[in-house]
Amino acid sequence: MTDPVEYALRLFSEATDMPTGMAKHEALERAARAADASGDKHLPAVCRVALIQSCYYLNRYDLILAPIAWCHAAEKRDPSVFSDSDMRSLNWAHKWVPVGLRRDPRFTLAQIEAVLDELEARFKRFGFSLQPVWGQRALTASHVGDFDLADEHFARFVATERDDMSDCAGCVVEEQVEHLVTRGRYEEALRHAEPALAGRFTCSTQPQGVLTALLPALTALGEIERAKNAHLLAYRQSREQASQGYVGLHLEFCAVTGNVPRGMELLRRHLDQVHHATSPIGTMNFAASAALLLSRLDSDRVDLAVPLPGGGVEHTTAGRLREYLSGRAMELAAQFDKRNGTTRQSERVQSILDAPDVVHVPLAVPNPAAEPEPITADPVELAYQAHLAYEENDFLTGHRLLKSLPADLDPLLPAKLAAQLAARRTVVFPGPTALKDLPSAVQRLIEAGDLDQAARFHARLGMLKAESGDLDGGIETAEQALVSAEAHSSSTGRILVRLILCELLDHRHEHVRATALLDEAFELAKETASERISSVLVEQADHLARQGNLDAAEEILDQVLTTPGLRPGDRFHALRARMAIAEVRGDVDLALRTSSELVEFVRAYPGPWRPEVLLHRASMVDNMDRAGDHLRELVETVAVCRSEGTPLETAHACYVLSSGYLAHGRLVEAAEALEEALRLLPSQAEEETLRTRYRLGSVCAELGEHAEGRRHFQAMLGLVADAPSASQAMVWAGLGATSHALGEPAEAERCHRRSAELWEEAELPVEACRAWIKTAAAIADDAPLEALTALARAESHIEEGDLAARLTAEMLELRGYTYTQLDRHAEALDDNMRAAAIVADLDEPDWQIFLMVRAARNHVAMDAADVAEQLARDATELLSDDTPPSITARVLDVLTRALEAQSKPVSQDPTARALTTRLRA
Repeated sequence: MTDPVEYALRLFSEATDMPTGMAKHEALERAARAADASGDKHLPAVCRVALIQSCYYLNRYDLILAPIAWCHAAEKRDPSVFSDSDMRSLNWAHKWVPVGLRRDPRFTLAQIEAVLDELEARFKRFGFSLQPVWGQRALTASHVGDFDLADEHFARFVATERDDMSDCAGCVVEEQVEHLVTRGRYEEALRHAEPALAGRFTCSTQPQGVLTALLPALTALGEIERAKNAHLLAYRQSREQASQGYVGLHLEFCAVTGNVPRGMELLRRHLDQVHHATSPIGTMNFAASAALLLSRLDSDRVDLAVPLPGGGVEHTTAGRLREYLSGRAMELAAQFDKRNGTTRQSERVQSILDAPDVVHVPLAVPNPAAEPEPITADPVELAYQAHLAYEENDFLTGHRLLKSLPADLDPLLPAKLAAQLAARRTVVFPGPTALKDLPSAVQRLIEAGDLDQAARFHARLGMLKAESGDLDGGIETAEQALVSAEAHSSSTGRILVRLILCELLDHRHEHVRATALLDEAFELAKETASERISSVLVEQADHLARQGNLDAAEEILDQVLTTPGLRPGDRFHALRARMAIAEVRGDVDLALRTSSELVEFVRAYPGPWRPEVLLHRASMVDNMDRAGDHLRELVETVAVCRSEGTPLETAHACYVLSSGYLAHGRLVEAAEALEEALRLLPSQAEEETLRTRYRLGSVCAELGEHAEGRRHFQAMLGLVADAPSASQAMVWAGLGATSHALGEPAEAERCHRRSAELWEEAELPVEACRAWIKTAAAIADDAPLEALTALARAESHIEEGDLAARLTAEMLELRGYTYTQLDRHAEALDDNMRAAAIVADLDEPDWQIFLMVRAARNHVAMDAADVAEQLARDATELLSDDTPPSITARVLDVLTRALEAQSKPVSQDPTARALTTRLRA
């Protein structure tokens, strides 16, 4: 028969190993019941404390009452059932009880006041600071709308000193900032938060809690840059903490600062909160915030999928969801007000639903650029204007006119014009069936009696075939079009067909025939269509450039671009051709100048060429490592691509934008841009996905988001399985670094070892050396002998060259540390001193100090404290104003050890006193 205590212990152990969630909570309840039946004195209390902590992590304070009540009864019977740590946890958990009751209108104000009185009495009995009590009383008074009383309790909250039973410093500041913001004391809230934000946080909800609470103050004060940074950083750190209630405040921020597209992305990610918030007040707040955001949409017809309580999803529209959420928020507010006997919550919810826009806050990924207003005119007249614009070679204007036409205009137009526009639409807005649709459009032109346009669009069909990969078929079609044009077309038609055929023949390297066609086109233009001369000259420049005759091509383009009254279409093509020639030549300055001129030109002409032109320039500056100098342009490129480009173009633009942010060390914004790029990339874009994931994984690691970084590197493994060894090695190195940061040395060693082997396969000795050093670093503490073997592999890859000294120093430093782990202090000392000598020549004083401290520690271990003391004093001489405090602390530590080993008074040593003063400062 199983021992009851062992059985209860097993259930408890299994439950504690489960991830946070209701399943774990229910398993802890089963363990608690088994512990009660086991007869063990302490285990039932241990289980109840674990249940209370589970309520906290679930943010289900309503569930806390039962285990708290059990603990109260047990405490009265025999307090010794609680260990010291469990009693501390129990005392701490009493602060959560009024929170849970306040968040649920089923509990009365009298019950809330009773638990607050109990909390105060308990903390007085144990001699704890009453700061948490005053904080909870202030929150309760604010909740019911008694702001005079809230201010009174808040004053006590601020004035009372913290102790180890107070919430963490960051959470205390968050509560204080919330109160000040609620009272409209924005400048005071900001001043109050500054010291906290400058410090370090150990709490899982900070600094995101303080930053989120500050958002209304920052926008009210016009602190645009700080508001942007607060939103981005706080949301990144709280997006997995939806139960904490921060998400709704970010939805409100997006709604009122002109960032509705961003807000909708966040809302879609957290739609589970519609029905799965962890408390009534959480449901109410999220509902009000989400309804506000939805009210800012241009259309109520946006589709949304809302997870349902029993599983599955409900597909609804933004309008229906907004109506439900606003009603639900007001319904819950009424329940709270009935409980509280005030109107505070209804007024607060209504103020959220009616919130006006505040200052616009540009974010890392800009909103889509404003779409140009459609041109409004009589539809038939608009159709004539569109056709005329294309006839005059102004496709830039023609495109916008064509796009403005109603889709069902055909029956209202004369047959010939309707056929012309149908063919034009097929070419300008080609769908997946364009190769089938265009012949039908050509036939329609023939039937309408427009043989001229039929020949031109037949030539366009040839171009479409060539672009789809059928160059020979395309040339054959264009040749047929030329025969038809010669028989039926105007001079303009005959010129245009020749230009199309010329380009196709160039692609098949039939340059002689192409030249002849160009000469014929030029003569036709001179004799009968002078307005087409510039178009012919631009094609002639392209023709020469395709043959490598760049000087002659550029000379023609210069002539075209100085032509008075040059048509927009010709200017566009000439600028693009000149930019391409400059890039081929490697003339960076000319390429940048021309691309800048082209970007400025197309700003006035919305259309698919605008994202193409801006993105080309963005890629150009990125390839030249100048992204940081053109950040504003890169932001504009993303905005234009989001409104006029394809998802792939937008993803590329976001990737380049991340280069600009990284050049300025703006890691959070770079991560945001990269995440947007990854979201938009189609599944077949494997190369772009790899590039984006690698950079995003690296940036996440730099931000300390190591689990997220590792997720991206892991996702890359399958994509690089057949890639070159160097590409695979980079991914494995990223996995090793993030695993090391997550405290998983065995996994870090495995990944770095694989990376090292792949660098060896790629015959890249420097990278292989560093990878073996990282392999050793991962296991130096747990498996020092294996680490030495890895370091020997590293040393074998050090070759003569610029990096030889640095690599040798890195290897010696780690080998010295590894020898120390094996208590081989003489060898450790030798390696440390050799490394220090090398580093001294590299002029890196911080590294040199670090190595001298290591050597000093070895001297202390070898009973040579006098030598260690001198090394510490020598290291002190190398300290500068830029030396990190951590290194200064190491120097003081080893000096202290050396002095104590010699029985010298540390407190009277001038160097030790100076180092102590420096650290305190």
